[in-house]
Amino acid sequence: MSILDDLFSGDGMGDIYGLIWIGLGIWAAVGLFFYIPAKRKLDRINELEMVWPDVLADLAEELRAGMGVESALDAISRSRSDRMGVMLKAAVERMRDDGFGMAMKDFAKKTESPMISRIVSILNVALGSSGSFATTLENISEEFWEIYMLRKERITKTQSTANFILWGGSIICPVLLGIIVAVFGSGKAGSITLDVKLDVLNQAMFFYMMVLGAGGVWMQSVILQTTKTAIWRMPMYMFLATTVLLLSLKISIV
Repeated sequence: MSILDDLFSGDGMGDIYGLIWIGLGIWAAVGLFFYIPAKRKLDRINELEMVWPDVLADLAEELRAGMGVESALDAISRSRSDRMGVMLKAAVERMRDDGFGMAMKDFAKKTESPMISRIVSILNVALGSSGSFATTLENISEEFWEIYMLRKERITKTQSTANFILWGGSIICPVLLGIIVAVFGSGKAGSITLDVKLDVLNQAMFFYMMVLGAGGVWMQSVILQTTKTAIWRMPMYMFLATTVLLLSLKISIV
């Protein structure tokens, strides 16, 4: 407990704040436990969505060459060594027993991508219509790729700002405030004596850092559209912000 005693030895930072800090640490560990699989799931979905337009374009090309839908999907799945190829192989296997519609619905469900699921539904309708299935595939592929690239461009342009908000709230701001209070907390600034109630100030800053850490996560998540994982990341950055503040309060030029 000597480390905790030293960390919370500042004015106004009693045992209750140590317990709150420990609680934040436990909450952060729980959040990390849920965040890692959620992040991996999002990465898998993004990986599949990134290559999906290529699959649609290749399928349209194979159909125009005279191949059937099942044969075309089989050829595409064999030409790919990524996750999409593995999932398409499974879809082709099921297609032989249940047909294109059921197999692709199951494929879309396994991708866990709402956008891929919507496109598969459109393809099922298009296959049963009298129009050209290959033309529909080409149009969908182009539209999907444009949507994906627009989203990627928007994220690229805003990612630096969003990350600055996150790290500013969890690292930069706690460091700056902690240093200011640690250096000038003696109540003197040159020949001027200041009436500073450090116990109240330290307590207020501790809770302010909790809010700032949580707010930074949610602001970044809204900008980058990653709110599905924000609830699990929030306690980690709250714990980080309060820890950085506590360490910064230990800095002294005396």
